[in-house]
Amino acid sequence: MKKALLFVGALMGLSLTGCSYALEELGLFKTDGSGLPQIGSFAAFRDQSVSFEVVKATSLRTCQECHASGSRAMDTAAKVLAQKDSILGAVQRETMPPRSAGYKALNACEKQILETWLDDQTHDRKDVQKVKDLAACADAEAPKEKPATDFKALELSFENLKAEIFNAKCMVCHSKETAKRTVLDDLQVIKEKRLIKESAADSVLYQIVVPGMYKRFMPPQNGKYGIKPLTPEETDYLKRWIDAGAN
Repeated sequence: MKKALLFVGALMGLSLTGCSYALEELGLFKTDGSGLPQIGSFAAFRDQSVSFEVVKATSLRTCQECHASGSRAMDTAAKVLAQKDSILGAVQRETMPPRSAGYKALNACEKQILETWLDDQTHDRKDVQKVKDLAACADAEAPKEKPATDFKALELSFENLKAEIFNAKCMVCHSKETAKRTVLDDLQVIKEKRLIKESAADSVLYQIVVPGMYKRFMPPQNGKYGIKPLTPEETDYLKRWIDAGAN
């Protein structure tokens, strides 16, 4: 179930640029010229009927990077309806989005939007409610984008490394709950595995995220989770943390 419904990806917005323009027309998102969606007018969003585009922009917004294609794709209404029981079950049990990857459970408004749309589709209702008329969404605030992390100013610590990098890029496979091999949310285990040495250049933990430095590369770019490589800023933070003593 975890693998089937893994919610990984951007914390806000959709990774599918093709639908961002449709959402922009609805007033849910605006684009910056690159086609990448950004949070737009929530007032316009609240006035929208509960449609599939609204569901994608809210309840399923963190699904798109992993579930844009394949047998578990959630890019169309028909595909979501075909998986409605497993999706709804995972959301209601709060097993998805995965806590081990640093995500929070859907809030009450997001859950009700998904449940309402699925119920409307199942019973072929024509009188569709607006988001603002849903009880759980009446006082809901606009979702806020996580501000970009200033890695140069961020204190060097393992807790910050986990919160800002590992949670999004590694914990899907390397948390205590999911890891089959190496656990990365426990510093003592990392040191026991000898993944860290005196310098980053000699440390497997650093080498494995830099292209060409190690026999393997992480996160795997041929994997089904679609996780992007560490950014230059994230890689530099990891290097400086190791070189400073890895504490």
